[in-house]
Amino acid sequence: MQSFVAVVETGSFAAAGQRLGISNKLVSKRVAGLENQLGMSLLHRTTRSMSLTHEGERYLEGARRVLAELEHLESEFDSTGGLKGTVRVAAPLTYGDTAVAYAANRFVEQHPNVTIELELSDHYVDLAKGGFDIAIRIGNLSDSSLIVRKLGETSMKVVAAPTYLEKHGAPDHPFQLSDHVCIRDANNPDPNRWFFNIDGQQALVPVAGPFLANSPPACLVPTRAGLGVFMCPDVFLGDDLKTGRLIELLSGFPSRTLPIQSVQLPSAFRKSRVKVFVEFMSREIREAATE
Repeated sequence: MQSFVAVVETGSFAAAGQRLGISNKLVSKRVAGLENQLGMSLLHRTTRSMSLTHEGERYLEGARRVLAELEHLESEFDSTGGLKGTVRVAAPLTYGDTAVAYAANRFVEQHPNVTIELELSDHYVDLAKGGFDIAIRIGNLSDSSLIVRKLGETSMKVVAAPTYLEKHGAPDHPFQLSDHVCIRDANNPDPNRWFFNIDGQQALVPVAGPFLANSPPACLVPTRAGLGVFMCPDVFLGDDLKTGRLIELLSGFPSRTLPIQSVQLPSAFRKSRVKVFVEFMSREIREAATE
């Protein structure tokens, strides 16, 4: 059962063998034995690809649930103490490259018997299909079937490089953004309109410009080069504001504050190492916010 789940989550017998510490031939033998025992095929296999059968999709859900319960039971009777096992984490690309990766590194230093598998992507990740214990997401969530915990928050800030401001000047009011080149983040619900609080009223201000990307770090490249104004979550700004590489604009007109949250499947929540990792991430984010 463990071999079957590992094959699905890693995408190959070889990768599953690396995760489990056994040969890919033994993984294949175990999966074939499971299929023989069940009397059905769980995987479609070709020389170039592999996919789940209909029966395999149904079995995968139950297998993950059983393995999670088994881990929870074994941990209650583990005489060695301490955490052990693997935590599979999905996170946004650049936030994962920085904050999540640094936190994961410090976590495994404190818990050397835990392995963190970190997968980074700016696309939506299905926890069940990907076999993830936890995902770190920025922004408001709509899936109520997941266990959600707020770890921290990030504020949206309008920034520009000094070279841009020297050429074009700085806007004094959000509605003056129509006179400026605006770099847009496609991750926003409406990238063509930026949200501001103006005199106590919520307002969506139209913006336009020739550069649009679904990644704040990608948008920061032309911003730092002086090619436009950008509204960015402050967790991606790093030392840009401290060093003066970027200047904050329109600070008197606050925008949205977005939550940084962990999301988990109910079965993963019972794993003690997952719970401890979530607590650790929460402390890391709070401490980073006070620096």
